[in-house]
Amino acid sequence: MPQDFFKASLAETLQVLSRVIGPTFAKGVIIRRPSGEHSAARFSLDSRAIATLQRLRYAHGGRAVLLNLPVRPHLVLLDPADVDHVLQRSPDPFATATREKRAALNHLEPGNVLISDAPRRAQLRPLHEAALATAERVHPLAARCTALIEAEFGAVAGHLPGNEWGWEDFSTAWFRIVRRLVLGDAARDDEAFTALLDRVRGRANWAYFLRQNRALREELLRRIGTYQANADPGSLAARMPRDEAIEPASQITQWLFAFDPAGMATFRTLALLALHPHIASQARAEAAAGHGDRPFTRRCFLESLRLWPTTPAILREATTDVTWGGTRLAKGTGILIFTPFFHRDPARFADADRMNTDIWLSGDSLPLQGLVPFSAGPGLCPAHNLVPFLASLAIGFFLSRGQLSLVGPRMDPERLPGTLDHRAIRIAQTHTTA
Repeated sequence: MPQDFFKASLAETLQVLSRVIGPTFAKGVIIRRPSGEHSAARFSLDSRAIATLQRLRYAHGGRAVLLNLPVRPHLVLLDPADVDHVLQRSPDPFATATREKRAALNHLEPGNVLISDAPRRAQLRPLHEAALATAERVHPLAARCTALIEAEFGAVAGHLPGNEWGWEDFSTAWFRIVRRLVLGDAARDDEAFTALLDRVRGRANWAYFLRQNRALREELLRRIGTYQANADPGSLAARMPRDEAIEPASQITQWLFAFDPAGMATFRTLALLALHPHIASQARAEAAAGHGDRPFTRRCFLESLRLWPTTPAILREATTDVTWGGTRLAKGTGILIFTPFFHRDPARFADADRMNTDIWLSGDSLPLQGLVPFSAGPGLCPAHNLVPFLASLAIGFFLSRGQLSLVGPRMDPERLPGTLDHRAIRIAQTHTTA
């Protein structure tokens, strides 16, 4: 049972707004704003946000803090036990479909499972789990994934001057892989489609502060529907039923959206491995063994997500009045889990700012430690196995072709930065012959 929560003072509320919520919103929750990500890295805004919440924790003994925000109150969690308490009790009494999430995702996927009520969620969730093979560490489309990675990264690698990878190079191949895997081979070169998706996601960043462009959204969903109608058997879209009652295009949109941060995390993992050659050599040996499940490489990827979470905030909403400690938490109260605070907690992790793959030996989701890169409980991301699997294959492609070195940005492996702008990463590769 949680402790009673503490009602924040006006000064504390303003600090959280200006140092935690504001910078997170500025970076972009649905799609990263380049200027926001650059500023966060330049001015260490994530580290400052973590320090702000640490001061609140020390001031109030780890109790959750209730902020009286203009739109509605939000409870900010500061204890991992409270994180576990909330996530294990979703979607009732702590709903995943929060007001803020609905406002954002209605811009691009109004029928998606993430913003559905409980009965609709019960209908849709199993369809996602079946298509994404949620329970399987190696996806049934493993051979297809491997072939796509070899083909697309190989095609870009053949034209790189100086064998140096930047985000533009990496993302060109990554999004070709994503379009082919999700929608089928016909979508490979449809960069205009990805641009349309990014444009709609950019509007979704503003949630209820920007009017929905329904025509733009319908064009996006129509194009996804067209691709699904002609999808290759080896695509994820073909694994989702073509039943308009479930709004399949709204479901598939989330997969396309989610593979963007997956690519960011994969590229950051390569930067980490370039910075830690001894760790890279172990992952290289694992790739050389050729197995589909690569637990060590998976832990490297999860460590990237710990150091630089691609989901900076997990939101929940009280569906009814609930007892929190000995105090009533009113129905409709929002709940905020700021993941960087828990992931970089020096009070719990001696290596909070260093790479340590051993943190993940006991599992991929550790809510009692506050480590929830794919959330936890009933709201656990249905792609929590597929994404690390695909990332591990991509990482193996790079490691199997030679040594990696980090050209930029400069990082101290003993004190890794609180923010890593993926667009600033440059990795050089020294090729080896088979």
